Amino acid sequence: MRRYLITSCLVLAVFTLMLATQAKADSIDNFIYQAGGNTYTWQLPSSPTISPDSFLPGLAFGITDVNYSENDIPQDPAALNFLSLTFGGGLSLNDLIQGISPIIASDFQIYGGSEDAPTFLTGTFGLTDYASDANGLPATLTITAVPEPSSLMLLATGMLALLGLALKKTVVSRLKVLGA
Repeated sequence: MRRYLITSCLVLAVFTLMLATQAKADSIDNFIYQAGGNTYTWQLPSSPTISPDSFLPGLAFGITDVNYSENDIPQDPAALNFLSLTFGGGLSLNDLIQGISPIIASDFQIYGGSEDAPTFLTGTFGLTDYASDANGLPATLTITAVPEPSSLMLLATGMLALLGLALKKTVVSRLKVLGA
């Protein structure tokens, strides 16, 4: 019984440590933007690398060649610009090939940190979209983090190894009790 308690505590400690390590690993963020009956989706790293010519300190930063879909239909790669609260917060999506901007939203800064090293906030944000209506339409942006598959594999492998170790010790101790 004592061994089970010690093993359980060890497994719990390792599990907690792995979760803490996993939280520090950079992940991919899923973006779902809904406004005016349309849904736009794309993915970006939680902490994207911003080139020196793609940000204005304290104002905004941009990411080019972002693959996105509109109502589950893949579109041409676009440029995303994220604005600080100085510019009213929000974002714009600019499809340079078609020459359109299907998203022009404001009212919330969706990243933390500086414009040259931003980290996206996760959650659901209420924005106002001005792309199709000058008066603005209510819009919703949901950002969720997806952990790296390698972190999940590491976690699963560690848990299986600890389970195997616990089972091995249990079998050996029972064999000793039976006198085998």
